[in-house]
Amino acid sequence: MTRPITAVLLALLPLIWTPFPVVAQTSSGAAGAVDASATIAAGGAEVPVERYRTAGDAVLLWFPSEHGVRNGHREQALALQASGVEVWLADPFTGHFLPATPSSFDEMPTTTVADLIEAAHADTGRPVFAFGHDRALPWLLTGLYQWQQAHPGADHLGGLLMASPFLHTGADTEATELQPIVRLTNLPVYILQPEQSPQRQQLGRVRAGLAEGGSAVGARLLPDIRDRFFFRPDATERERLASETLHREIAFGMGLLARLPRQRMPGVAEADTDLTVSTPDGTDAQLNALEEPVAAPPLERRGLEGDTHRLEDYRGEVVLINFWASWCPPCIHEMPSMQLLEDELGDEGFRILAVNLGEDEDTIRRFIENEVRTEFTILLDPDQDSLEDWRAMAYPTSYVVDRNGRLRYYLFGAIEWTEPAVIDQIREVLEEDS
Repeated sequence: MTRPITAVLLALLPLIWTPFPVVAQTSSGAAGAVDASATIAAGGAEVPVERYRTAGDAVLLWFPSEHGVRNGHREQALALQASGVEVWLADPFTGHFLPATPSSFDEMPTTTVADLIEAAHADTGRPVFAFGHDRALPWLLTGLYQWQQAHPGADHLGGLLMASPFLHTGADTEATELQPIVRLTNLPVYILQPEQSPQRQQLGRVRAGLAEGGSAVGARLLPDIRDRFFFRPDATERERLASETLHREIAFGMGLLARLPRQRMPGVAEADTDLTVSTPDGTDAQLNALEEPVAAPPLERRGLEGDTHRLEDYRGEVVLINFWASWCPPCIHEMPSMQLLEDELGDEGFRILAVNLGEDEDTIRRFIENEVRTEFTILLDPDQDSLEDWRAMAYPTSYVVDRNGRLRYYLFGAIEWTEPAVIDQIREVLEEDS
């Protein structure tokens, strides 16, 4: 079954990669009934759903990411409504009395997904397309898989749209591990991937994993923009322009998926497959310890001052390797505390090597001089060659290397490096004999 579907999608690839023109939105047709107070029984709770009604051919059931429902979601829903797409914007966080954080997906019943699909179809009689982004995807994929199991042969689920899918496990292993649910998913999928996103490097693996399960997968790379661009308070001009046409990208993806067969039997998980939702979260107040120290990968990069730095030359010192970019707000937020950390522990043999990924030297120099004014060592990696060895799964990603050149701690995401618990972890490594 997968070969004909894949063939159809491949035939449409030229369309997938054709950029949409930037057009100004008009107010005509934008007005519509928004039932913002509606609640729907789903997952054993009453889940608020904002319904943007219109007489279209399908319903887009939109699940927010770990950031919850934002005004940017509503702006896109109104634009989709004006273009003839009915949107149901769900708020499962409020419905289940959970905070809008990544860990809430681990507690949220996955039956919420199936119940909302059935409610949208029963209410409208139309096919339903699911849309999710960022760290919501492991939870959403699991819920869709369970819907397939409960509704064998049903054809009113049209497919899945993803944006910046965060589908790896976050585990530090030899190769990036995908969540088990990825290879069980066989729904047709369309991915919108911002180029300046840490998930960009995982796109090929995610597509391959989905295809292995039987999914037809299309993808569109959105150039020069970051994750969450349609509701970022610090959006660039390019991101604001991209927000104006995001609804067209979504509608295009729905149209593409609508051409593919919808009736699919779900894959069968092996008996030992653990489908418990486990959402990676890099925001803990402590570093993650490796169960067993392992030799650090090689690292040899030119510094901002022109000299070459080799990790092996720092043997006998404890080194924090930090991968970052100037367009990444969490990176910027943590850099001052990184400087304070080196100031405090530098006399004890602690150093920082901050590897910039993907930016040119002039951009980095202006950023350091005008924005953060740090003094720790900045290394250059404009072609992002370090990613394969170091598996920087998010921006920022950090590793602590001990005096013997072994990886001891890791963190995917930002942190306040002056937290007492963090300092204690690093000081313990400093106090070990080399």
